[in-house]
Amino acid sequence: MNRLSESLSACVLKIESQHVRHDRDAGVILVQVDQMARINNSAGTATGDAVLDEIGRRLENFASDEFGHGSSVERLDGPRFLIVPATPLALGALRAQERALHVALAEPIVGDPNGRLSIRIATALIARGESVADQLLQACEQLARPASARDGVMVHAALSRNEVVIHYQPQYDVVTGAMTGVEALLRWQHPELGLLGAGPLVTAARAARLECELTEHAHRVALAEVARWPRQLAGLRVSLNITAADLGDPQFAARFAAMVKGAKVDPDRLTLELTEQAMLSDPASAAEQLVQIRGLGAAIAIDDFGTGYSSLSLLARLPIDYLKIDSGFTRTIDGSDRDRIVVRAIVDLARALGLLVVAEGIENERQLERLGELGVATWQGFLKSGPVPGDALIDLMP
Repeated sequence: MNRLSESLSACVLKIESQHVRHDRDAGVILVQVDQMARINNSAGTATGDAVLDEIGRRLENFASDEFGHGSSVERLDGPRFLIVPATPLALGALRAQERALHVALAEPIVGDPNGRLSIRIATALIARGESVADQLLQACEQLARPASARDGVMVHAALSRNEVVIHYQPQYDVVTGAMTGVEALLRWQHPELGLLGAGPLVTAARAARLECELTEHAHRVALAEVARWPRQLAGLRVSLNITAADLGDPQFAARFAAMVKGAKVDPDRLTLELTEQAMLSDPASAAEQLVQIRGLGAAIAIDDFGTGYSSLSLLARLPIDYLKIDSGFTRTIDGSDRDRIVVRAIVDLARALGLLVVAEGIENERQLERLGELGVATWQGFLKSGPVPGDALIDLMP
């Protein structure tokens, strides 16, 4: 019997027992973790398993604290969990706990320091007199199924209510320690759940085909803030993220140019970051858009370099200024010969192409020392700071 059927069988027995003892329908909570492929590809499946183990531990602590001794958390197939409270609860009581559950899962996790995972949470009422197993399977299918119409309403509401906020993670010079730039990262100020990472909103925008609208809104927010920054921050380079959908839009570069001009931000201060996958999804369109963006004076960076299906010929042909080494390599750079070899190869490749290298996910001094030995120019990570609101950056200046 596989783990899915074993886990479901345990849950079925527990819920059926509750039905008999309490003569009530029983509410459950389903949790699904999205974007795990990114962790597995960049840091390996062992890191991915560790992330899911940590999420499982947090869920068990949450269930015990909120629903009492005897509550259970079962890992279902893949990155999906089921919480069965110790006693039957109504849906309203469970939904009231969603905010607290999001908070419990929102703290940075080793393997996902920037909070790029998307967590879906749903409640379901398992009725008496019907097959518990069938109801659980149906609830799992509904959780996994993209609900584009609902997602579209959610994204439009977040944009219209100005719930999109930007936090900035500082970037530092490896040699001097000076803050040289920041990466602008989207956050969602949810009206009920509080501050959330980018994952839930980005996932909804992708399902509803609203990625371009979300990117444009985030860029407008960031550029407006950057334009108001005090003199002490005026020299910082600002990195903005773009997606494959943006590069596939033939009007993207022109709209971006108009936004930058309207915000009165010097384009020489800006870097647009895209992943290897975004670069490879439509190379011809990507090249055309990137050439136009470079023509404005903005720089181009490839994010999470080394984790996708790298095309060195494209890397040589496209107008690129920076390579960003994924945190999956830097996290073990002080202990893994393989990761040091990969990082050194990326640095050597960058030098040969006249590119600079930025390392992500630096968490301790030993990693930073290793980067200096390998010739990395710039770094970012929790050793100094995670993403913070713009008005907190001055306090982080060396």
